[in-house]
Amino acid sequence: MSDEHNNHPIIDGPPPSNWRPIIEAWRAVLGWFGRMAASGPKARPWTGRRAPARRAEADATSADIKAFEKVHGKPMIWMAPFFLAFAFVFAFPHAAKILSPEAPRAVINELVARLPDALSPLSAMMAGWLWLPWFVALPALLMRLRAAWTTRTAIMDAVGWSMAALAIEGGAWLYFGRKALAGAGFNLAEREGAWQLLVAEFIFLLLVATVLGPHTPRPRYFNQNMDE
Repeated sequence: MSDEHNNHPIIDGPPPSNWRPIIEAWRAVLGWFGRMAASGPKARPWTGRRAPARRAEADATSADIKAFEKVHGKPMIWMAPFFLAFAFVFAFPHAAKILSPEAPRAVINELVARLPDALSPLSAMMAGWLWLPWFVALPALLMRLRAAWTTRTAIMDAVGWSMAALAIEGGAWLYFGRKALAGAGFNLAEREGAWQLLVAEFIFLLLVATVLGPHTPRPRYFNQNMDE
């Protein structure tokens, strides 16, 4: 009996746990994070050059912006719808010819009839540009669209693009448009409306350049950059 009992050694305490290695590893990880938090990031010595360099860079950028705005004007994207309106009025007669080659005036009259009565003269104005060839109207349309897009950067550049479109179509009207309007198919209101639309856009661009151009004192709410 004694030999049998001697073959089985007596172990004191509970059996070893299978979670012990995991617990030890977790404690090691916590200890590593604790040491990193205690040491903290190493502060780089400040030489006193960074802040002045950044201020100088910001001042140079601000000076460049002011110099640009003195020539090109401030960004005024809220003016884009007005430029787009003239682009639409000049381009819609050509769309009407595509939609209804036999009766483009009916398409124009149907559109203007949906607008307020104060805009009824637009019907004759747009019909007065049915004579313009597409290869003249297309570059002018692209320039007016570019003008509307340019309002986000500089208002005077937008005026320049629209003025270029006005020069193209105005020159076409002076050279061969008046003769085309004098032919059959155009009434007196349409002949008058063709040049009246040119004058309307010219007055619009002149007012924009005068009121919103650089070196012009304006109310603060006219500016897109409200923090200036």
